[in-house]
Amino acid sequence: MIVRSLKAFGYFLVGVMLALLIVLPAQAANPFNDARAATRLLKSATVQGTCSAVVIAPEIALTAKHCTGLPDMLVDGLPAAVARTHPTEDIAQLSVPGLGCPCVQIGADRPALDETIVVVGYLYGDIKVTSRGEYLGPAISPDKEHYGLATAAVGPGMSGGGVYRVYVTGEVRLVGVLSGMPPQGNVAFYVEVSRDAAPW
Repeated sequence: MIVRSLKAFGYFLVGVMLALLIVLPAQAANPFNDARAATRLLKSATVQGTCSAVVIAPEIALTAKHCTGLPDMLVDGLPAAVARTHPTEDIAQLSVPGLGCPCVQIGADRPALDETIVVVGYLYGDIKVTSRGEYLGPAISPDKEHYGLATAAVGPGMSGGGVYRVYVTGEVRLVGVLSGMPPQGNVAFYVEVSRDAAPW
């Protein structure tokens, strides 16, 4: 009798979970959808080499400044031009006529220390990778560049990708643009763009 009751309760719980998956919006099932959709492939039309870019508004994307050295840049196959670059930080804004949303909004503030962040970029230009980590705080390089640090796994081609906060509501906010990682270690560094640390 007890076994039958436990089994019935188990079936009930499974039914409730399936119903929630059907009723809740798709974003709740995967809150990283917006971050992944706004992260686009940046490559050259004439030479090998890839980076990533993040769409923040129609026809406007952010990327790492060192990625703008690629000749004949394309974002999602569309010609891209440098609209502006920061004089000292590794960040650039691109103009990409015809590029549409999904877009992400820039966050109001930095993550809290040890808060989970999400990095999205195109690894080797082949596959869009989502990597989780924890925010470690701000840092200044020997060249006086300002960065945010996070324990996220990144690799070649992910430069220019987005660093995001994902809230419990499922909302996603951009807090940085990936610059790279040290030769050793599993720490990503990125240019902070949240409004309380905006480079512009």
